[in-house]
Amino acid sequence: FVIDHFAPSAKNLYEQLIIGLSMNIKSSLYPATLFVSLCLSASAAVYPGNGNAGFGGPVGLGSLTLTDNGTTVSGTVNKGPNGFNDVLVLYIDSVPGGFADTSGFADSGDGLRKAISGFDGGANRSLLTFTGMLPDYAIALGPSSDNFGGLWQLANGGANSLNYINTVNLNPTGTPNSPTYTFSFNVSDIGLTPNSGATFELFGTYTSNSGYRSDEALPGNDAGAQGWNPFIQTALATYTIAVPEPSSLALFGLSGVAMLLGFRRRS
Repeated sequence: FVIDHFAPSAKNLYEQLIIGLSMNIKSSLYPATLFVSLCLSASAAVYPGNGNAGFGGPVGLGSLTLTDNGTTVSGTVNKGPNGFNDVLVLYIDSVPGGFADTSGFADSGDGLRKAISGFDGGANRSLLTFTGMLPDYAIALGPSSDNFGGLWQLANGGANSLNYINTVNLNPTGTPNSPTYTFSFNVSDIGLTPNSGATFELFGTYTSNSGYRSDEALPGNDAGAQGWNPFIQTALATYTIAVPEPSSLALFGLSGVAMLLGFRRRS
């Protein structure tokens, strides 16, 4: 399920700006800056895990929160019980095309690439078949197993065939026991236009960094016997990038007026 949150009312923001007019220049800048940040961060979504605990429940009994400011998506993994010892792979469908399954992925260049591929680099594979989505990108989060989180563009092929795009600023790393883990990525890095209101689909599977798949999923759900076995993704999630609202843009102009008046008052 998805929970939407909206920016504070225009009335409260207007009152902050008026208060700012009675302060000095430095104080006047604060409410205006606060106003801008609140207007541009207008949506959030919370997704629960699928309720399974094959690897102890850190993902299946946890949750994921996503927010954005129109250009950058920020995520928080709220860990369930036991350690985040393995890899959460978030498959993203954001542009036309994509892949129906992971059968062509054989990238064993490192642990996170193996997790995305569901392949250990030898004879073992956990094939993942997608339904309702054709993912183009994948985010792999391995805070303890690999001390890193990154974004890759999906591609068939062998070692290092997945196209590394960027770090996702995973924090913390080096520990499996933090209650939360944060990450972020640019909207443009998954082929979308900032502030466009575009929607992308995502599904998360929890696997070892050798591709051995658990029954835990976040967000969405899948079906399969834990291990080197085929899985089918059965549910997914969607997320929509924020668009600045006309009312917010108008109040943004008001904040500029407040700043200008503050400067004039001090001159």
